[in-house]
Amino acid sequence: MWNIKYDCHLHSDFSGDCDTPAAQMVERALALGLEGLYFTEHEDPDAPPSDCDFSVDFGAYFSRMPQLQEQYRGRIRIGIGMEFGIQPHLPGRFLELSRRYPFDFIIASLHNLNNMDPYYPSYFEGRSERDCYEEFFRVQYETLRQCEPASFDTLGHMDYIVRYGPNRNRDYSYEAYAELIDPILRLLIENGKCLELNTGGLKYGLGEPNPCVGVLRRYRALGGELVTVGSDAHEPEYLGFRFGYAAALLQELGFRYYTVFEQRNARQLPL
Repeated sequence: MWNIKYDCHLHSDFSGDCDTPAAQMVERALALGLEGLYFTEHEDPDAPPSDCDFSVDFGAYFSRMPQLQEQYRGRIRIGIGMEFGIQPHLPGRFLELSRRYPFDFIIASLHNLNNMDPYYPSYFEGRSERDCYEEFFRVQYETLRQCEPASFDTLGHMDYIVRYGPNRNRDYSYEAYAELIDPILRLLIENGKCLELNTGGLKYGLGEPNPCVGVLRRYRALGGELVTVGSDAHEPEYLGFRFGYAAALLQELGFRYYTVFEQRNARQLPL
């Protein structure tokens, strides 16, 4: 069994892009021998028009999740989380939400910029891949600078954009974008925030997690120690995806612990 016993990034049918009932995710986690999981549903205000509604029904969510916690009490830890889709004009909204609701854990993720999502090929039309990647990291840094540290706990899939670029990660590396990535990593460290290792990159066929190994190595070299680990699963079969690999990689890079949260309080667990 893996050393990593908590999946800190997953979705259920409270997210607009997921149809899986939360209980199915919990049952899958139990079958895998996990000790805990965190539902981190998409809250993406002002997302570009699409087939999905990336807003959470907070009333329904905070009604259902405590019921689920009670149903599985003593069998598995169920954390109530959120994935905030950060944008430069939204830090105040997310700070207000983080204070209003009793979250266990909050991910900050950049999905949308300039009213576009790199998930769609149209984001890359008429521009070089490098220009698009540079813009993504630049906007991510500027947005995080505006976010109050109290409004989130970890930065999700930091290089999300490479999942969908025309050449994906063929020409991408930490070294190629170091001058834009380093300020983000330093900002996280200065503010005591975590960096997420998201195994979704492996599911998408990148051969690496998000962020890539080079970014994780650089984060550790800069003094970063706080990492959360999540599968970004939207279907039960991807829960805990490649967590054995993730644990081995983190150990190889010099990390000794991974981080989980309860009522926004961090706890370090050995790898």
